[in-house]
This record gives sequence, C-alpha cells and structure tokens, in this order.
Amino acid sequence: MNNEAIKQIRAFDRFYTRIFRLTDKYHLHTNLTLLEARILLEIGEHHRDTASLLIQELTVDKGYLSRVLKRLEEQDLLGQTPDPTDKRTKRLSLTEAGQEQLALLNQRADDQVTTLFAGLSTEETERVLAAMSYVEEHVQLSDD
Repeated sequence: MNNEAIKQIRAFDRFYTRIFRLTDKYHLHTNLTLLEARILLEIGEHHRDTASLLIQELTVDKGYLSRVLKRLEEQDLLGQTPDPTDKRTKRLSLTEAGQEQLALLNQRADDQVTTLFAGLSTEETERVLAAMSYVEEHVQLSDD
C-alpha cells in the first residue's frame, strides 16, 4: 500500500471518529464511556456473558476489563453470578438498570445515525451501505 492510500485511510478514520463522537468522554450523552457502553451491548444483545468472551471480542486487557466490570457493577448496571458448570467463571448479566441504560444507548445511537444520514437519498444510503459491507468483507483485524 502506498503512503497516499495510508494517509487517506487514516483521514477517514479520524473523520469517522469525529462524526460519531467516539472520543467524547461519555458516550451518547450518558455517564458511560464507549467501552462501558459496548460491554453492556455485548452482554445484553450478543450474550457474551463472561470476561473471557468480552476480552476476545473487544481485544481489551484482562486487568482493565476487570476494573471496568467492577465499575459497572458498582453502578448497579451489571451483575455477576458463579457459572454452575465452572465455579471459576462468573456469568455476567445486565440488571434492570443496565437493561434500561442499554435501551437508552440504543435509542440514542439510532437517533444519531438517523440524523447523520438524513440528507442522503435512498440511493445514496444504499451506496454507503454497500461500501460499508465491502469494507467489512475485505478488511481483516490483525492479531498484533
């Protein structure tokens, strides 16, 4: 890949980060960071209900994840129970407050996307979605 292509990809990354406000301290005007919000999503909707599943999906450090999970538990958004088949493993679940927070995050994320793409025609939206699918199919996450 040439230097110009690398610069263009990095510029797009900065653009994407900025329009979705991914560097804001709190995600979608909540009291949660982006990682905390993503953890609620992974547990609540994708059933990644153990620390090891979250580490694998989010590629986050085990110690850091442990501190974030503790914070979510202290905020009464998350509960942990021993796995009946493996006492060394704790199963993670959203509390009622956690489910409400996830619903709020999802609604705000939907509203954000609707606002960002409001100016596009149906054809333009389809072109953007096709480009996104192409990127997802052709760009792979490395293990480094």
